[in-house]
Amino acid sequence: MRDAFKKLDPSRQAEILNAALDEFAQYGYKDASTNRIVKHAGMSKGMLYYYFENKEDVYFTCTEYTLERVRDELLSWDLPKQGFIERSAAVAELKHKYYAAHPEISMFLSHVYLEDTVPEKYRALQDALFNEGYKALYADIDYSFFRDDIDHDVLMQLIKWTFDGYSKHIGEVSRQGGSGAGDFEKHFRAFGTYLDAMKKIYYKEEYQ
Repeated sequence: MRDAFKKLDPSRQAEILNAALDEFAQYGYKDASTNRIVKHAGMSKGMLYYYFENKEDVYFTCTEYTLERVRDELLSWDLPKQGFIERSAAVAELKHKYYAAHPEISMFLSHVYLEDTVPEKYRALQDALFNEGYKALYADIDYSFFRDDIDHDVLMQLIKWTFDGYSKHIGEVSRQGGSGAGDFEKHFRAFGTYLDAMKKIYYKEEYQ
């Protein structure tokens, strides 16, 4: 972004970025239109290029904007010390509630990660900022819950794959059916059965 955009009132910055974010979330990077962005932002195309170098610059600014919002959300969660499965469940539920409340962010970040025309540097930026947030979230785990006959790193990876798979399933159901926050709560209540099964597989008996 150019210095002129940085000098704008924060509320006006947010209006412009949200208009661009909605466009990229709906159409992806390749098919997004700067004409629609300026129309929804209530500005001229000349002003858009006064604030940004080009469409990619707008996209990069949106990427930073959304990732910082998600990271700040992750870091705001005050979770108690608990086992890895309980922490993973809590993080997954909070994350999905956030994305249900902010579908434009969820859709935009999906494009960043999956769209072939998006430069790789944006996916790297996404990974870096997410890793920072998740590192903080998983800093206070009670690993004594785990059984001792299997390496804990192996157990954590297996659990992570399970949660990632279920998260993708919920996301797909949401995209197809327009699920809201209440639907996410229903899905995670149903997931309780799987949590109990994972505890029996991966935890010592006294923590199951």
